[in-house]
Amino acid sequence: MYLHRLTVQAFGPFARTEDVDFDALTSAGLFLLRGDTGAGKTSILDAVCFALYGTVPGIRPTHRLRSDHAPHDTRTRVILEFTAAGRRLRITRTPKQTYPSARAKSGTATAEATVQLHERAVTADDSAAWDPVCARHEDASREIEAALGLNKEQFCQVVLLPQGDFAKFLRADAKDRAQLLRRLFDTGRFQELQNWLTTRSKTTKQDLDDVAAEVQHLSERIDQEAGTALQETGTASDRPARPDAEHPADAGPWAQDLLARAHTAHTAALSDERGSDEDHQKAKQNHQRAVDLSNHQRQHREALAKRAALDDKAADHPRLRELLEKGQRAEPLRPLLDGLERSAAAFEKAQTAEKTTRTHLPADHTHAEIPQLQLALEHHHAERGRLQGLLPDEERHTQLGAQMRDLVEKEEQAQAEHDEAAQWLEAWPALHTEHTGRLEAMAKAADRIPQLERDIQSLDIQLTAARTRDSLAARLATAEETETRREADALHAKKDWLDLRERRLDGMAGELAAELTNGQACSVCGSIAHPAPAQMRPDQPTREDEGKARTVYEQAEAAHGKASRARSDLAEQHAQALGTAGATPPDELELHLRTARTTLQTAADQAGQLPAAQDELARLQKECDTRTQQSQKTKDLLTECQTRHKSLEQQQHTIALALDTARGSATTLGDRITDLTRAAEHLAAAVNAAQTTATAADRHRDARTTADHAAKDAGFPTREEAAAAMHPATLLDQWREELQQWDKDNAVVTDTLKTPDLLEASAQPPADPQAAEDALAQAETRMKNTAAASRQASDRVSALTTLVDSLETRLTALAPLQARHALADRLAGIASASIAANTLSMELEAYVLAARLEEIADAANIRLQAMTSDRYLLVHSDEKEAGRRGRLKAGLGLRILDTWTGTERETSTLSGGETFTASLALALGLADVVTQEANGRPLGTLFIDEGFGSLDEQNLQDVMDVLDQLRAGNRAVGIVSHVAELSRRIPSQLSVMKHRNGSTLRPLAAADL
Repeated sequence: MYLHRLTVQAFGPFARTEDVDFDALTSAGLFLLRGDTGAGKTSILDAVCFALYGTVPGIRPTHRLRSDHAPHDTRTRVILEFTAAGRRLRITRTPKQTYPSARAKSGTATAEATVQLHERAVTADDSAAWDPVCARHEDASREIEAALGLNKEQFCQVVLLPQGDFAKFLRADAKDRAQLLRRLFDTGRFQELQNWLTTRSKTTKQDLDDVAAEVQHLSERIDQEAGTALQETGTASDRPARPDAEHPADAGPWAQDLLARAHTAHTAALSDERGSDEDHQKAKQNHQRAVDLSNHQRQHREALAKRAALDDKAADHPRLRELLEKGQRAEPLRPLLDGLERSAAAFEKAQTAEKTTRTHLPADHTHAEIPQLQLALEHHHAERGRLQGLLPDEERHTQLGAQMRDLVEKEEQAQAEHDEAAQWLEAWPALHTEHTGRLEAMAKAADRIPQLERDIQSLDIQLTAARTRDSLAARLATAEETETRREADALHAKKDWLDLRERRLDGMAGELAAELTNGQACSVCGSIAHPAPAQMRPDQPTREDEGKARTVYEQAEAAHGKASRARSDLAEQHAQALGTAGATPPDELELHLRTARTTLQTAADQAGQLPAAQDELARLQKECDTRTQQSQKTKDLLTECQTRHKSLEQQQHTIALALDTARGSATTLGDRITDLTRAAEHLAAAVNAAQTTATAADRHRDARTTADHAAKDAGFPTREEAAAAMHPATLLDQWREELQQWDKDNAVVTDTLKTPDLLEASAQPPADPQAAEDALAQAETRMKNTAAASRQASDRVSALTTLVDSLETRLTALAPLQARHALADRLAGIASASIAANTLSMELEAYVLAARLEEIADAANIRLQAMTSDRYLLVHSDEKEAGRRGRLKAGLGLRILDTWTGTERETSTLSGGETFTASLALALGLADVVTQEANGRPLGTLFIDEGFGSLDEQNLQDVMDVLDQLRAGNRAVGIVSHVAELSRRIPSQLSVMKHRNGSTLRPLAAADL
């Protein structure tokens, strides 16, 4: 990968747009990024990493990439042009950031992170053009990693040797070193393989245990299915013993022996079942014959008993037949006799009802005939009609009373409203004066608000200036002391430099004489003979001593100038603050400011009430007008109510005279009408009852005559004898059915006693069906037992056959599973270093990482020998760290070999410069191995960040020689450092300069140094 150009805008410490031309900067192969601490040297490497991967090295968050110095309308952007895998690419990235927006309610909007990847292509006319490749983060990440062959972790380790991380890998323990190597070389697949082998071992073990458990379970089921009786058949020496759980393969012969015994037992059970079936059939036939004989003998005895019972009942049959004959002749008279009884009851009921209704009539109508009652009823109807015609007058009388009461209420309400309005109008002048005064006070408070705000603003500015004045006064005193101290230091350094120069000039003859050589001309007199050269003084200063003293003086003078400028700036700022704030203390100004803000708040509160007060005064003025109108309106209403009340009172009196005459003794006209209506109803009821009684008497006479004639026709002398001969229909039916049933039973008993089977059975001895039943039950029980035993034997054979087949299947699969588990368990034990076969006591991933670490150490030693004059070598150690526990076991240790002494020691014993040298060699070796791992693609650009300040002159020269070697193969090496010696050694430089408003970049050539 070769970098061509980097453009950053509002990124990190860079407030505006800065460009880096890597083609020009890397033309010499070695270049330097220099600048003061915090200027932003590392930010250039961050920009490269952000452009490629969208993040920065380390743990710095991407949402803090925007420069705090950049204008709000300038967007953060990074553009990088580079060549990788034969493709020239340009990537543009912007992080997530906020920007001013007039559309957003808060005034700012958020822009999401973006990426654009272009590839340079040559057109038909040999001109260059940038073709778009992708604009999605996922696609860009795939393209970048495919082109570079490195992920972000690998890139930061092999291209951007990061600040502060040189010695971390060198001094890391095995666990931390393994984590870094695991990320760089993606050895997680070996750990996954180890985990898979462990899981495979557990799986095969589980499969083996499952089959063994199934064999044991099947053996238990076979043992349970066979039962104790089957296992005890035969001699003990012939029976195989049941196998235990440790020898599942022995279960086969044992199960086959039990199955053979089950077949033998089943054959014997079938023979017993056939014999019991024959015995049961014989017992069943004997039982049936005994039951039939017993039934016939019982039927004959029952027939004899019925014959005797029928003879007993036949003695009362003549009387029943006579009662039945008379009842049948009297039955047709039943409706006539029933009708006669109903007519008699109706006639009696009508007489009672008539007597009851006449008790409600006046005394002169109690014994009146029907025509007299009808005449009195007509008179009551006529009187009630006349009174109903007067009902509207009574209703009008009631309405007039209600209207008069309403007029009284209206008059009282009007009088109250008139009094209320008069009282409010009486208090109105004083109320108007009060509200007018409040409005004037609020208006004055509103007029004071602008002046109070200006006073507060002025006091606020004055208070800020006073605080700045006091702060600057303390800083100014400190700056004046610093300036005085720097001035004294500069004067002292100047005096030391001039004294040293004077001493050198005094001994210049000795210095010149020391440069004389026989045969060469003297630079002073030109003579080639030097008979008496001057001798140098013991304390004679050299040119280098004078140069160092002058450098010290120049540095002290520069520090004095810087302190003087700082003091002058503070004095100017203090004067400006003093001019603004005056000599008033901040506490006093703060008190005035709080008082002014309180006054402003009070005035604002009063002014805020002004609109409400104005609305209230307008409302009161409107209410005054309303009250005035109300007073006049209620006065007119009082006059109208009084006049109307007199008129209605006269009308009510006239109607009352007519109604009093019509009501008589009743309270109201309605009560009088109700009395007449009730009397008319009583008269109507009496007329109806008298007519009903007359009708009932006629019907009763007709029914009695008809019944007498019908009784004589039926053969009864009188109506009373016919009634006595009548019986209930159910009783007649019962007698009829009883006689008919006796005839039927008599015929059946006679036929039964003549049956041949019953006659034959009665001549034999009594039957014993119970004995035959007991014999049948015993035969049936034996048959069921033998059938159950046969079924049990058959089921046992079937179950054992199925179980033995399943057992044989499991036993067939047992041997391959044992072999498979033995292989998987051994491989898992070797991979996890848990068995003695792993002689290195290293897990699989640790073994791979150890091999990578050996490669890294070998690659690092090539440069470490050159940088340490063949003194030090990195040695890979496979010993486990003391006290270390965990799955790595051993194999990731690093030690340093001192070839001068031939001893190995810990890397922590190296000095600061030695640690940097070893760490740099290790980092470069790591970069070579990672590059080779990542498809071996060449790295055209390499950055080394800091650490050179810990080297002495010789070590620095050795390191620089190694870095010069890195330029082989057209590779450029960039060093990030502020060490002054590197500025003199490396001519191609990029200076990062920090300012108050953000850092800037400036390329430097040899002529600028």
